[in-house]
Amino acid sequence: MNKRFAKTVLLLLILPLMLLLNFPKVNAQKTIKDDILHDIEQIIHWKKSSVGITEDEPLFNSSFLNNAGDASGDWYPIGIGRIGYPDDYDGYLAVIENEISKRYRTESKLHESKATEWHRISLAILAMGGDPTSIGIDKNGQPINLIADGTYYRGKDAPIGLQGINGLTWGLITLDSMLYRVPNDAVDNRNDIITEIMARQLDDGGFALSGEVTDTDITGMVIQALAPYYNSEESYQYKQINTENEVNKTVREVIDEALASLSKVQLENGGFTSMEMENTESIAQVIVALTELGIDPLTDERFIKNGENMINALKTYQMEDGGFIHSHVYDEENPDSLPDESNSMASEQALYALISLYRFYNENRTLYDFREELNKEQKEKIDYIKQSIEGLPSKITNNDRDNVSQLFELYKKIPLYERRYVFNYYKLSDAMKELDIENDSEFIASFVGEIESGKGTITPLFTKEFNHGPVIFTEVDIEYIEKLQGNLSTEHYVEVVKLLDKLNSSENKREFEQYIPILQEKKEKLEILNAEIETLNKDIIDNLFPFDQISKKDRQTIREIIERYEQLGEYDKAKIINYEDVEKAKAQVDSLIRAQYITIAVVISILIGIVVFIIRNKNRKNRKLQKMYRNVD
Repeated sequence: MNKRFAKTVLLLLILPLMLLLNFPKVNAQKTIKDDILHDIEQIIHWKKSSVGITEDEPLFNSSFLNNAGDASGDWYPIGIGRIGYPDDYDGYLAVIENEISKRYRTESKLHESKATEWHRISLAILAMGGDPTSIGIDKNGQPINLIADGTYYRGKDAPIGLQGINGLTWGLITLDSMLYRVPNDAVDNRNDIITEIMARQLDDGGFALSGEVTDTDITGMVIQALAPYYNSEESYQYKQINTENEVNKTVREVIDEALASLSKVQLENGGFTSMEMENTESIAQVIVALTELGIDPLTDERFIKNGENMINALKTYQMEDGGFIHSHVYDEENPDSLPDESNSMASEQALYALISLYRFYNENRTLYDFREELNKEQKEKIDYIKQSIEGLPSKITNNDRDNVSQLFELYKKIPLYERRYVFNYYKLSDAMKELDIENDSEFIASFVGEIESGKGTITPLFTKEFNHGPVIFTEVDIEYIEKLQGNLSTEHYVEVVKLLDKLNSSENKREFEQYIPILQEKKEKLEILNAEIETLNKDIIDNLFPFDQISKKDRQTIREIIERYEQLGEYDKAKIINYEDVEKAKAQVDSLIRAQYITIAVVISILIGIVVFIIRNKNRKNRKLQKMYRNVD
């Protein structure tokens, strides 16, 4: 009885151990992925709450979409689109297309100097399932190609590197987002941009906007841009900008040095600093950089310090409301980022970093690769080569020559534009060097480039119920149009743009064609109103600033501005900047004029008094003379 009991106890003790030892790795990853999805949703819920909408409503409502085309309005769409979170994707595309068309009517188009305006907007359009090579209409009535204008033809208007390393980095990321083909007459091709980026490497291996010390954020972004070329054997000759030294390196060498630099500056808590301040965004950029290279931030020993990894460090910045703070301390350089209040920029970067990590664990394409997902056959071939490479002995001998050669031939059968996903190719390359086997793989940057145009792919990772199907104009849309019959304000502009685009692209367009001119007329009226608001704000700054130097000559200008202001509705009045100062200026001028009137009145009174005095004095003299003459008579 005791033996049977002992065996039972022993079995009960061993069974959990056996289950733990044999617990499938996929289940462990599922737990991690579930946690990541939870945090992703929490961030999105926080962002919705921050703009005053409920969790069940789409984030891309009129209020949010007013910022489409701005950094505050484009990064959340990039994150949401890359996880396939349900929202109004078509609404964003309609508004951004309209915004691009408007800005292309100006001389500077999206921006006179920042190429990153083209890059960010292009990535957002791709994330929403749109095509940035044909979006909107320019002032000549031609389709707008943001990829051409912002990357390989950017130099026609301004150098792509005018912003420094930022323009180059994001230009390369955008160019590779769909593996766009670069024409022969391009101002800048991939090799040009890669060379310019690498030339900016610092002596410590990292990169920075300025100075000679690695900046975590910039180094992470550079790695993200160069990642597709990590497997290329092409060497680049260039002069290092900060030292003027002649350099000859491969992209892999530069990335490895940059990774070593990041590992060196990582903190003991697993986090990073930028400009001497620990923050969310630096961690986020390194997470994206590692996943672009197929490196697991949770297990790679180079990025685990004191038992802490980057995800642990990142989570310390998450607030109870689901959002993320910028830093745990107050940043004087960033006064809007409070240490106890979730911040939009920190949250958006945490969002797409977590999405990048989720895509990595889910074996999807990397964050900035917007092409269709690899099919099952492609994945199996890549996985087989990766596993075979991992199976190579740590110490290569001549007995491994045939195996290494065969693996290399299999590697070359992978299409050039998919070889980046053989993340451990560098081990095969090192083995070939050890065995003196010729490496005749094509240089990636010189030969890659698949398409001239195309829509970005939306992968429904967050929910399988995601639907981006046909567009149908409904009775609800008609009801909204009928509600717009009264006085319009710019508050309605986004909805009008969305409805017009929806009607034009709907499958049942013919049923409701009569509403197209109505919406078009409202859109034009609202654009005039928008222009008046912009002009009014400009006139206030140009004509009345600084307000403490207002004088009487500004009276007519102030009067005209007030009259224009009073013609606006309450919603649009709130969009006039510094109007309180205009009212103060009016009071100041009125006071000056009153003082002037009072002064004039006093002067006139004095003059009248003087005249009266003179007249009276003269009269007295005349009476005295008359009296004197009478006495003489």
